[in-house]
Amino acid sequence: MTTSPSFTWTSDDEPGRAFPSGATYVDALQDTALCFRGTDLAGADVQLDALGRPRVISGNFAGVFSLTVADGTRYAVKCFTREVREQAARYRAIGEHLATLDDDWIVGFDYVDQGVLVEGAWYPVLRMEWVEGIGLIRWIERNLDDPAALARVAERFADLMGRLAAAGVGHGDLQHGNILVTDDGVVKLVDYDGMYVPALAGMAATETGHRNYQSPDRTAADFGPEVDRFSAWVVYLSLVALAVDPALWKQLRDEDAEHLLLAEPDFTDPAGSFPLATLTSHPDPGLRALARRFEDVLLTERAQPPPLRPLDTVSPGAPAGTVLPSWLADRLEPHMPAPPPLVRFAERPATRTLASWSLMALVPLGVPLGLVGEVVAAVDAAVVVAWTTAAYEVSAERRGARAARAEGRRLRAARDAAAARVALLEEEGRRLAEMAEALKEEQDDKRRNLQHWHNTRLAAHRQSVKERLDRIERDRRAALARAHAEEQRLLALRQKQYVRAELAKSSVAEVEGLEPAQVANLAAVGIRTAADFVGLRHEPDRRAMFVLTNGSQMRVRGVFTAEAVRIDQWRERATVAANRARPTYLTAADRRPFRERFEAESAALDVQREQVMEDAKKGDRDLLETLRVEQSLLADERKAGNTSLTRARATHDREAAAAARALADAHRAASDATARADSFHLVNYLRYLRFTITGKG
Repeated sequence: MTTSPSFTWTSDDEPGRAFPSGATYVDALQDTALCFRGTDLAGADVQLDALGRPRVISGNFAGVFSLTVADGTRYAVKCFTREVREQAARYRAIGEHLATLDDDWIVGFDYVDQGVLVEGAWYPVLRMEWVEGIGLIRWIERNLDDPAALARVAERFADLMGRLAAAGVGHGDLQHGNILVTDDGVVKLVDYDGMYVPALAGMAATETGHRNYQSPDRTAADFGPEVDRFSAWVVYLSLVALAVDPALWKQLRDEDAEHLLLAEPDFTDPAGSFPLATLTSHPDPGLRALARRFEDVLLTERAQPPPLRPLDTVSPGAPAGTVLPSWLADRLEPHMPAPPPLVRFAERPATRTLASWSLMALVPLGVPLGLVGEVVAAVDAAVVVAWTTAAYEVSAERRGARAARAEGRRLRAARDAAAARVALLEEEGRRLAEMAEALKEEQDDKRRNLQHWHNTRLAAHRQSVKERLDRIERDRRAALARAHAEEQRLLALRQKQYVRAELAKSSVAEVEGLEPAQVANLAAVGIRTAADFVGLRHEPDRRAMFVLTNGSQMRVRGVFTAEAVRIDQWRERATVAANRARPTYLTAADRRPFRERFEAESAALDVQREQVMEDAKKGDRDLLETLRVEQSLLADERKAGNTSLTRARATHDREAAAAARALADAHRAASDATARADSFHLVNYLRYLRFTITGKG
């Protein structure tokens, strides 16, 4: 990874050109010596895909290839598929501004107008330093079990947003694909096509960014240093949420979703957003407060979001749900009311003081009077105590102390009741969160079961189709086999007829050594040619018998066994000769009926097969339509459930906020009342008695 980014460009703009497609670039980059001739990329090794073709990462208006030149330096080369007005000028301004910054998020680039030769024409490329990092989504999935790493990246991202704002830079398309995280946790930004720098002030944006990260109100006119504010909230909130509760990754998004925890539907309908409601009612107070800040942005400042206000710290995995939320405790801790001045006895009426002195004077006077004096002293002491006690109880200070302490007890009871209400709502919030999780699991189970049921029905349907097609193919093979068998039977018949005809041409008179009388006798029993008998039957001690073609057996007068054997051998030689010359295939005329019958059967089977294929397609469509209807019903059910839960959460959140405010007020009031009651701690009977006698309060 290059540590000092470089920025260069050359340009010969030719407006109005049509640019190649990504596939055309793939074809061109199969010969880098040709397509990059005259540049330092000529002959570079391009990274290949599984098919051995140049691997391209496709974006909205460009494809990116990985190339390694001879010295081992690796580059990401962006080939544009659409012309951007003033592209070279924009990149020149961006490069000049970034060159003044010394920041680790920057990736150096070279913009070259005549960068790649495709089908005889030169097109611009952006050659970028290769960053050894991975996209944000893949990085999150690799680090879900490390909340501390997620928290660090969240803090680094928030810091990066502050540095961008200070530098007057707006990325323009801040989303997961353009945010890379290196092995040491450095956050890098790539794809500067839509970047804003001060030199581009007054121009319109070339793009409006990924819809799952941008305000629904953003237009091309929204192009300035504040362009990343909305997407910064989206990314930062997701990172903080995952640092606090990694389970939210699977709870709030589908696999392979093109967003983090929130997406465009959550921005357009915050009140109906299940993910947003999950975050705003999360048990963790810090996450809950941050999510509610963003909810306020969506409801009141969506068109012009405020700058990101990150948390002071992100506490991964911190336990939540205390009776007094940390955000409320932070507000209460600084409340240290100034202690009121201590209350002392101040009113000392002369008559009450004179009476107290007179009564107390009788005590020592009664001592010399003996028993009578003791009685008088005791009575006097009792009267003094009673008198001073009564005076103490009706004093303003004593009445004030009683009232302050009673008020303190009342306000502390109110504070405890408010704390109990907050605790109850905290528990209800946890219960709603559990309900949300259970609802999502139930919905996921239903979705999986629905898909499984569809797959099962589809498999059964396709198995039925396969069986029908297999049956048709078996019938076709059987028809072909029948045609072949019938042809073979006809061929055997034709061969038999040929042999018989050839044998019928061989007269028995041709047998060497036969007398005319023997020939006549053979003719008399029907044996005139080699075709008239099939062999001999020998019986012991008797003449051989001729076996005729009809199966009957005849002895021929005057033809003895020797002559009979010679005649049969003649027949066998004739048979062998005829078999050698017999036809080995049928004529076209003989084969035509079988062919026509097979073709007719095959055509009928083709009709059946076409019908099966039509039925298969219709079955697929019907099953898919059924799935869509059921998915739609399930989505409606899910939306209804989520809407109901979201409303319950909204009601709970309002009540929780009111309860928290009431608790804060009650906490302050109880603290003030306790301080007021403590200011009366010098008000007691002994101090009153001293005050009555000495005047010192």
